[in-house]
Amino acid sequence: MFPLGNVVFPTQRFELRVFENRYLQLVSDVEAAEGIFGTCLIEKGHEVGGGDTRFATGTLCELVQSQQISANQLVIECYGIQKIIIQEWLPEIKYPTAHVSDMKESRHPKFSQISKKEIIHELRNCYTLIHSLKEIDSQPYDFGQFESLNLYQLCDLSPLGQMNRYQLLECRSEDQRETLLLSMLNDERETLEGLVQLRNSDQ
Repeated sequence: MFPLGNVVFPTQRFELRVFENRYLQLVSDVEAAEGIFGTCLIEKGHEVGGGDTRFATGTLCELVQSQQISANQLVIECYGIQKIIIQEWLPEIKYPTAHVSDMKESRHPKFSQISKKEIIHELRNCYTLIHSLKEIDSQPYDFGQFESLNLYQLCDLSPLGQMNRYQLLECRSEDQRETLLLSMLNDERETLEGLVQLRNSDQ
């Protein structure tokens, strides 16, 4: 298990910089085996040095490739496979390990086009407002390509905090996740609109 300070969604591609000895050992063992490991969000504490507490819902991931960038540092490319539940944390010998189980959830092939359009619309609004607040230098996405993305991928691209992302991961069904994501984006857009209005009133 690789506890992290951020949520990983199934189907998400991501990179990790690995430098702690125990996680360098984890990567070595994973590469020598099936290339599979688990991630979960740290609830309290820090990812470096141990002593953290962790949330129970996580993601099974595949290590796609690794690159050594210094004597004791790797960058690994990974892919989220499916959601898991941590049933029990085991005594840590080399690195965190746990008994996990698959988390079954109600799925449907594609979420409704109406909801998808609403989600993409709110994503566009949020990033336009963020751009207006100059929190980022430029518009980062081609929203025309969002139509081809699945629900987890849209969750990952949403400008939400880690606790919101965890709630989205934790949802028991795609219908629930779809509804929650749209609600969270509505709230985020209203917050950003308020910040824009506040800034404009101060000018």
